[in-house]
Amino acid sequence: MPPKKKLGKNKDTEDDALTRIAIVNTEKCKPKKCNQECKKSCPVVKLGKLCIEVNNKSKIAYIAEPLCIGCGICVKRCPFEALDIINLPKDLEKNTTHRYGPNAFKLHRLPMPRPGQVLGLV
Repeated sequence: MPPKKKLGKNKDTEDDALTRIAIVNTEKCKPKKCNQECKKSCPVVKLGKLCIEVNNKSKIAYIAEPLCIGCGICVKRCPFEALDIINLPKDLEKNTTHRYGPNAFKLHRLPMPRPGQVLGLV
């Protein structure tokens, strides 16, 4: 039986609290000009899952956040530097108040207005 890891202030506990995902900069992404290098180099796509998708109608790549493993290979392969890896806290997933769109900015832990109650923000 392997020994249990001690829970201290080390890198293992920090990684447990964060999720790494790739995000797309919509202003820099040009999938028609780059030959979709991010999609070709993604290890999740190579396994047969649609982690990075580019539709004919859309002008940017879409990254499926539940499938993204945050490896950073797509970031290094993108010729337009349109992809970045960010760290997201895992515990905020259930406290999302609003999201501006897929692969976009989220608002967390904001007070929600309720019918018949006064809401004041300072």
